[in-house]
Amino acid sequence: IGTGGASKAISYTLDALKVPHLFVSRNPKGEYCIPYENIDGEVMKIISLIINSTPVGTYPDVEDKPNLPYEHMTKNHILYDLVYNPSNTMFMKMGKAKGARVTNGYQMLVHQAEKSWQLWNE
Repeated sequence: IGTGGASKAISYTLDALKVPHLFVSRNPKGEYCIPYENIDGEVMKIISLIINSTPVGTYPDVEDKPNLPYEHMTKNHILYDLVYNPSNTMFMKMGKAKGARVTNGYQMLVHQAEKSWQLWNE
């Protein structure tokens, strides 16, 4: 979810892992980008990983969440939210309530910090 810089880094990694994926955006552009309104129950049946690379749900707007059909989430879904403040976003809460596995972006932040420290101190 999202088409900013973080989504590009995620896309690069998913490409390297040969994981097919799409971008979701309010203003879709390009062949592999769809609008939120195209995500329905049928789409939710064929996807398992949803990565939120937007700032939606970040403090202080902790009640906000990406516009998704949460009623179609199941235990077969994995939700990864790059947001780490709050540590349990509304996106994650909604998915967890449906049995999805969820995680936030804290570990990514830690890995980025460690890599930066390594690069600047070599």
